[in-house]
Amino acid sequence: MAPGRLSIVLLIVVHACSVFSQNDPACITTTGQEGFCVPIERCWNVYSAVKSRRPLTTGLKNYLNGIACTRPDVMRTVCCVPSEIDPPAPKIEPTSLPTTVCGISGYNRLDGTNLSHLFEHRWMALLRYMRNDELVDGCGGSLINNRYVLTAAHCVRTPSDLKLSKVRLGEHDKSKTLDCNVYFNDDRECADPPIDVDIESTIVHSEYNSPIQFRHDIALIRLAQDVQYSHSIIPICLPIREDVRNKIVSRYILTGWGTTEQQTLSDILMQVSLNHVPVTECQQKMKENGLSIDLSEEYQFCAEGRELVDSCKGESGGPLASAMNLEGLRFVQYGIVSTAGVSCGNLSVPGIYTRVSSYMNWIVENMQP
Repeated sequence: MAPGRLSIVLLIVVHACSVFSQNDPACITTTGQEGFCVPIERCWNVYSAVKSRRPLTTGLKNYLNGIACTRPDVMRTVCCVPSEIDPPAPKIEPTSLPTTVCGISGYNRLDGTNLSHLFEHRWMALLRYMRNDELVDGCGGSLINNRYVLTAAHCVRTPSDLKLSKVRLGEHDKSKTLDCNVYFNDDRECADPPIDVDIESTIVHSEYNSPIQFRHDIALIRLAQDVQYSHSIIPICLPIREDVRNKIVSRYILTGWGTTEQQTLSDILMQVSLNHVPVTECQQKMKENGLSIDLSEEYQFCAEGRELVDSCKGESGGPLASAMNLEGLRFVQYGIVSTAGVSCGNLSVPGIYTRVSSYMNWIVENMQP
């Protein structure tokens, strides 16, 4: 090979390595090769083996343990040789998603009650369905901008006798026509009446439930009109930034009009704190309780509360969020309630949630201006 051509080839190789590794710390693999510590999803050879439905062999498990490395705020990282590293995921262009006016709670919580307070979770959406010519309440969802609601696919793809009809926003206590905070001096702070918004269209993930049950349980609802933000209606934040998507979250807040201790649906918006459960542990608990659900670390995660607290009927499609410091305290949605009611706190089984961070590109690509 001519010297000039050799230098060009070397330049290309060096450039490729710099693209793959410019923000990744160096490491040494178990075979003594130079590599870079990257999220496991970017090490395509390793990741293809891990996400395969075939059981991991003992040899592969030992190999994975050997190449494990550590990076702050990144959950799963491995030492990967440059030739097997995919470039970082393309930056999400959040032109349709709010980055500052979102996830702001209008209430500073000082108590431990499971009943949420007025103005506390102002992004909550209540999906309403027509059944036998009657409008009934069903799933939850979250407002993510002035035109879109994020929810679960199973809340949109419903039986023929249950048709998604409207989305209610600004609701808190369904038993009242007007929600108010009443203070000690009898002063009142009232929210605007909730609004029912018609639906223009819906988009369900094309691979929902196919071929694996509960997989890709995510959908978008496009409202028939722009929603005006108010003291009682604002969107939740989504994990747009890469550091927020890769954040290791240990505790979440689940909100919805779900089942109470009396096994009836709550009129008042409720909230509960849940702890993250590793997928491997979650899968084992499913098996121990006779539930055959094939979980994916990439697309799903699990969470549960104390004393078997879990998501229940009426909370399907609702958000699982965590408070983050993003130009001030903001609630960021990390999960969508996917299997509400599978255990509903009656079995020692965590709830299953769609991992929102894995669908950010899908969300943005399917949103119209």
